Amino acid sequence: MYHQAALHTMVVSCDGIIEDISSVLWKTVLDSHSTTVIYPPDNSLSFLGILTLCLHAALFQLYRPVGVRVMLVGVDIWSYRDQIVVSTNPELTLGRFLEWRQRNLLPRTKHDNAQFITGVDFDGSTVGLANTNAMCTSNSGAVNEDHNTNPIGVASTIAHEMGHNLGLSHDAENCVCGSLISKKGCIMAESVGLVYPQMFSSCSQEQLSRFLEEVNPACLLDIPSTNRIHGGPVCGNAFLEPGEECDCGTLEECKNPCCNATTCKLKAGAQCAEGQCCQNCQLKPTGSICRPKTGDCDLPEYCTGFSASCPTDAYTQNGLPCNYGKGYCYNGQCPSRQEHCKRLWGPDACFYLHGNCRKSLFSQRCLSRDQSCGTLFCSGGWEFPVTSRKLFYKVGNGDICNEATMNPEDNYPADLGMVPTGTKCGNNMVCYDQRCQDIKNLKAYGTNDCSAKCNNHGVCNHESKCHCDPGWAQPFCDVQQSELPKGIVHVMLVDPHIDALIVSVCVAASLYFNPLFRSSSTRGSPRLGTTHISQPTFVESSATQACKPLSSPARPHAAALKPSRAAPEVSFHFDLTATAPGCCSHTETNIASVTFIII
Repeated sequence: MYHQAALHTMVVSCDGIIEDISSVLWKTVLDSHSTTVIYPPDNSLSFLGILTLCLHAALFQLYRPVGVRVMLVGVDIWSYRDQIVVSTNPELTLGRFLEWRQRNLLPRTKHDNAQFITGVDFDGSTVGLANTNAMCTSNSGAVNEDHNTNPIGVASTIAHEMGHNLGLSHDAENCVCGSLISKKGCIMAESVGLVYPQMFSSCSQEQLSRFLEEVNPACLLDIPSTNRIHGGPVCGNAFLEPGEECDCGTLEECKNPCCNATTCKLKAGAQCAEGQCCQNCQLKPTGSICRPKTGDCDLPEYCTGFSASCPTDAYTQNGLPCNYGKGYCYNGQCPSRQEHCKRLWGPDACFYLHGNCRKSLFSQRCLSRDQSCGTLFCSGGWEFPVTSRKLFYKVGNGDICNEATMNPEDNYPADLGMVPTGTKCGNNMVCYDQRCQDIKNLKAYGTNDCSAKCNNHGVCNHESKCHCDPGWAQPFCDVQQSELPKGIVHVMLVDPHIDALIVSVCVAASLYFNPLFRSSSTRGSPRLGTTHISQPTFVESSATQACKPLSSPARPHAAALKPSRAAPEVSFHFDLTATAPGCCSHTETNIASVTFIII
């Protein structure tokens, strides 16, 4: 039976801009399953566009103080029919959405995180659900109920659920929000009151720093190109876009002495506004180091004298000796059994021995030459590994050998408990595909003579390109940068996200089945769900000594991808309760693109 809803006037306030959408006519249909169906008028798509920009603006402002920049790279509006079955059970809906994201959304829109917004009233008190530590994994996303006519309410829920994706848990009683000690009013509080949260607590900031350092979600370092940003260039969003020489945010928040916040142009006499090669609005001299090497397998980067940005982070060619000859470089790291034990079982763990060459649920006996590339057994450390599952064995002398195991439903790679890929297993031999193989037979390893083309002024990097010494120019390090032709004027456009984490977000919206706006609800306490944490990456090296930490281990080219210890973790639900409102910075880092999904 068809029902015609009354005429409404929608007023959306977004960052000082108020839009009146009058005479919005919603035609609703109640089908045999009591599912409310919405047929929006033509101008409702424009209204949703405004709403989406409001949500993004609010989310951007919530994450800016902690050095995370949320960039909107896509909006999916389901105006004809839902692409998944949207259940009142948030766990079912989350699972279906993440499957749809993997199958449908990611192949056509590159992003780091996807947020689904629905008008369906989730069961109980839940208004949002997300997996923990899931950023940059297949489970990087959340589902959110549109529980309030004010977009800020939904933005708060999205910020909360994205926080769980970034490894944040609910605030405890002793977490500091602003000048008060309270778990209410902060973004990661278990519930919010009538005043929506605007800050991350001290606990959340510490957890975020730990997540970025230990898990090192690599997708957040991938800065989206300006043509992927949804909504077009906007001066004042702190993101450098076409037509801008700089962008330091709004007039109120801009503290950059080199940039005109009103015009997004450099001030008179300024060569640059920010960047690792920009100092006091001037470019640093050629050869100034802007990114030191962090280990045997990393390469330092130097300012060119022509750009305010530090050159792309590069690391050595695979196969170079590292850690005093105990290993070979692989993807910027020096993998070892010793270091991998520490990442699985904590800093006090040590390598003990290796076992079968299992690659699945079944064990496969190693060939004699491959025994050093099998299952990794460790001693000491935490009671449980980061996977929260283990097998242990007692050996003849009474020592305990621990093996990290995985639940098939979790997001860990099947070989996480094996000796890491790239670990040294002999002279010019490395573990690859759980076999001890000759480096010269592996395509992942470069040729020994690659650096010959660099004219003794550089070495080959991981892309088999010359990485030149200070003052020498690519591609072959045969010309000094001071001898390069110079134009009359050098205007340096600086990407302000070089030192910030960027989250690219994709949003999907369904207009067909569920009411877009609902009156505010009261919600109770959270429920527990399943556990998911982001996949750690291997730190590969060659140490084989048992139960003794390396005296000077090589560090990877980026922060070690060491997963945080996970006593069994849970999925979090974000609940809204009618409680009294409470109140709620680390160095900027770039976050991944986010896709909003609105239904």
